[in-house]
Amino acid sequence: MDVLELMETKVSAFTKTDLAIYEYLKGDPAAFAQKGYDELVEDLGISPSSLIRFAKKLGYTGYASLQYQLGVDLEKRAERSREKTIGETYCDFILQEEKTIDQEAVGELAEWITEASKVYCMGFYLSNLPARFLSVGLRALHDVETDNPEYDYVMRQYRADELIILFSVRGGEQYRDFLKNLAKFPKSASPRIVLVTMNPRHQLRAYCDRIIMLPSADSVGLERLAIVDNMLYMMFNEMLLTRVRELEEQQ
Repeated sequence: MDVLELMETKVSAFTKTDLAIYEYLKGDPAAFAQKGYDELVEDLGISPSSLIRFAKKLGYTGYASLQYQLGVDLEKRAERSREKTIGETYCDFILQEEKTIDQEAVGELAEWITEASKVYCMGFYLSNLPARFLSVGLRALHDVETDNPEYDYVMRQYRADELIILFSVRGGEQYRDFLKNLAKFPKSASPRIVLVTMNPRHQLRAYCDRIIMLPSADSVGLERLAIVDNMLYMMFNEMLLTRVRELEEQQ
């Protein structure tokens, strides 16, 4: 248990002066670890003995030993939270994606792609980038008939042997009318629909035949950004294209 954690276990017994020292230390631990004894006493407006008593309440022999241990603790915290390199971040994404994605679902989707007479890859705004990438990859690498239509484009000639793959990171509100209109088609004319998302409670789940979940950015400790979401989608596409190729080699 380091100094900052130890303080939290003792805070209920702190005096008013102790609390002033506690708030200062908690608010700027680096300054507390670096400043001299006289400077801290002046900043806090307390007597030297108050600082010594505070250190002893935490189990240290005095201010000097408390300050030394705090410095050690801060160095350890900095090492644990050091910024990852780009390469380390990519590795985390790849490993997390492999652990999170249902590989059986990816294999099933690859089978549906090879069986479909046509595959529609759809995405709204930035999600259209991975949709377009998959469409081009399937067509160029595997000779699959594909299209990358606008997200609200409902064609009357959809057939049951066709496949729609929707890329939607979070809400998918843009697809709602599209899927409602598609649901009005006779069952014999309804294509399979697969949703690829990072949202386990996506509002369009009820409209889709399969849901493939990707890990979210925060699962690897990163802030959610458009570029991060698309990186995850692109890695999924590579995984899916690999499974399609494997099926082709088996045939």
